[in-house]
Amino acid sequence: MNILQLNPQIVVHTPLGPGLAYFIMDYGMSVNTCWVVRLAKGEIKHFDSNDVRVEGNPTYGFPLKPEIPDSWMTFKEKEKLTKGN
Repeated sequence: MNILQLNPQIVVHTPLGPGLAYFIMDYGMSVNTCWVVRLAKGEIKHFDSNDVRVEGNPTYGFPLKPEIPDSWMTFKEKEKLTKGN
């Protein structure tokens, strides 16, 4: 197992909302990487690499806001989108 401490932390989006990734844990070829994320309200959660989206860098042509799956959107976020249209 390998653990990488991210310094500086990386802004990420998860099914539970945005947060900062502090560590990445790699258990080997047969298991997805695990991200350790501090969420906006202070909770520390572990996420499978399939459940993490990293903020982009426009300098390199990556959009700042990644595509977030609809299933990750909270009810309040969906309400904002419908009211805005």
